[in-house]
Amino acid sequence: MISKNSCKALVALALIVAVSFILPQRTQACGPFFTDAIFVYSKHPDLSLEGFAAGKLGVLSPTWARSYLVAAYRNLAGNRLSDTEARGIKSVWDDRLGLTSVESNDDQWIKKWNEARGKVPGVATPPEIKAYRNQEKPHEYESYLNCQQDAFENAESTLSERIKRLGADSAAVREWVAAQDTVFSNCGEGRHIPEAARPDQDALIRADRAYQIAAANFYSTNFDEAKQQFDLIAQDKSSTWRDKAGYLAARSMLRKGSFADKEEERRPALAEAETRLNAILKDNSVVASHHAATRLLNLVGLRLHPEEKLHQIANTLVKKDASKDFKQDVWDYTTLLDKFLGDGSEDTDKKTIPAKAPAGSTVWVDPLSAWIFAFQSDSPSALNESIEVWERDHSVPWLVASMTKVAGSHPKAESLLKAAANVDHDSPAFPSIAFHSVRILIESGRSAEARAMLDKILATDRQRLSPSAVNLLLAQRTALAQNLEEFLQSAPRRPAGFSDDSDDREIPDEESSIKDITKGAELFFDLDGANAFNKAMPVALIRDAARSKTLAANLRRDVAQATFVRAALLDDRETASQAAVLLQEMYPQLKEFLASYQKATTPDARRFAAAFLSLKFPGLRPYVSAGLGRRTAVEEVDSYRDNWWCTEPPTPQNIPMGDDEEGKAKAKPITPPEFLKSSQALAASQFAALQAVGTAPNYLCRTAIAWAEKNPADPRSPEALHLAVRSTRFGCTDKETGRWSKAAYDLLHSRYPNTTWAKNTKYWFKG
Repeated sequence: MISKNSCKALVALALIVAVSFILPQRTQACGPFFTDAIFVYSKHPDLSLEGFAAGKLGVLSPTWARSYLVAAYRNLAGNRLSDTEARGIKSVWDDRLGLTSVESNDDQWIKKWNEARGKVPGVATPPEIKAYRNQEKPHEYESYLNCQQDAFENAESTLSERIKRLGADSAAVREWVAAQDTVFSNCGEGRHIPEAARPDQDALIRADRAYQIAAANFYSTNFDEAKQQFDLIAQDKSSTWRDKAGYLAARSMLRKGSFADKEEERRPALAEAETRLNAILKDNSVVASHHAATRLLNLVGLRLHPEEKLHQIANTLVKKDASKDFKQDVWDYTTLLDKFLGDGSEDTDKKTIPAKAPAGSTVWVDPLSAWIFAFQSDSPSALNESIEVWERDHSVPWLVASMTKVAGSHPKAESLLKAAANVDHDSPAFPSIAFHSVRILIESGRSAEARAMLDKILATDRQRLSPSAVNLLLAQRTALAQNLEEFLQSAPRRPAGFSDDSDDREIPDEESSIKDITKGAELFFDLDGANAFNKAMPVALIRDAARSKTLAANLRRDVAQATFVRAALLDDRETASQAAVLLQEMYPQLKEFLASYQKATTPDARRFAAAFLSLKFPGLRPYVSAGLGRRTAVEEVDSYRDNWWCTEPPTPQNIPMGDDEEGKAKAKPITPPEFLKSSQALAASQFAALQAVGTAPNYLCRTAIAWAEKNPADPRSPEALHLAVRSTRFGCTDKETGRWSKAAYDLLHSRYPNTTWAKNTKYWFKG
């Protein structure tokens, strides 16, 4: 199984060793994984990618893979991709995202070969062949496709010709098959070389055997021996293998250099391969090898002259239809660029691509690489260079790069805003320009202008924007909301996609599974909206939101339940009772337990009634959910412990498993929407009080124990203790949970030993 962190290393290996690279299919790391809403894609643009290739760019992100930025640059520069180029780059994306099947089918190649050899009477049982061979290096363990499809096809066609000439039942053909079995035994492991042909054998058989011996050395990584043997074959004018031999000798040196650990071994072998391949291309007597030699020469250049090759390919990619193989050039270019700039696991600012040519050199003149580097870099120098190039050329790509990076307080911000205002709304640059124009206005304190701009864009341009772009603009509008109604209009979002993101590639899940999960709902809260409810909004205002018909039904239910539980925990009786009226309409099964709360006359009675309700309905919590939220019915225990609440509010893709210090995510401060800034003191005190309550199982155990000790005759008391112990198994726990679980267990068994609840509570849990 190929892990997501090794994918690019294996891509580089494929380019280096000139063997077929088999892309990883979607791999599953340790689970479980849960499908959730993606409101803004961070790894790649919105799907479908055909639209992106055609110029529907959305808001460009520095976090996207660089192949997307190649297409973005072309479109921003007004040099749209041709249909052929669009198909080529789309194929790159599909392969890398695993959206297309790219299995090697090596089993089929081997099967066909075995069927061909089976036509020879008297041959031995076919040995096991493994097309992949392990390459062991210090601290590394990789496999590569050693015997490719053409090797098996070549063997199959050669055998067919030998049968026609010599007869299927001839001893010479059986010996040929045995020798070929030895050759293929090296595909997976070992160093097995066929015996040399006898001098008295036919010249064709001797030529075949020489070729088989050379091939066996090649597959067993005896590259110097293979080169020497292929050279001898190339010098033998009578050999049927002469035309291929020179190419294969060069290929032997390419593999030797590619697999070498030391630079002093690597470069000489690659240089020799380069010399040999150039000689082949000048030799018209071996024209049949020219196409393959050209391909290998490209691979040698990628490894031996990466800087020159990088810029050479880049200068080809920016010209329409200049590339003979656009897909391969994009693949090679971005792989090389990742090598220089890092693949995301390193600090890009510590890497560099020279954008200006040294004296007397043209190697470094490459606007594409310079733009990608500047666009993705966070360094001040990258911003300065972006603005410098834009002021000089007034080009759209550099305007986008400058606006993506500039702060609202920057002295050049105003001139950039003026230039942005002249960008046509149909331009591929418009979504990025619009988003960053609003951001710059907000950062410069011009909220009214930002609000007016957003309202105009969302009213007139929404249909032409990608879902991620719409959600980015809605997030800005949410932050600028001047009242609750404005907030409720912009906080609900339509997801750009759904994914479990198990391999960190944001691959969309099947449509059929999404319909089962969403249950018809179309709008959800992103994290900014959920955080506003959970951390910045007083509970009375959350109640008002639950009453609003602006929200979709699924969001109203979530806000209403959060209002009740939160108000009850804060002992805000009036707000909780008002929320209870809403909840009875939305969840009729809660009616009896909500009535108990409404009838309670003391704080202790209300606290227990609310806790008992929560114990009976594990889906209740004092927080609004981000993303798809809890999937299990409100009265059912979720088997993945997504029950009740943790100290911190839930976040997307985060099923609450524990509240201990090691596993607890650090709470990040949030910037509340404008209309909430005046109520932050009250909201902060209420949120602090909720956090003081702690994780639900501990609180529910404490409450059940306190009530049972004071009200031992209440028929709810033993059931509450039983349910409290259950919550410590299926809820969010911390280091104190075990103590409270045992205390509830002990009280249940000591005071109510003969009840069904005690008999059904056989264990307590450490959490």
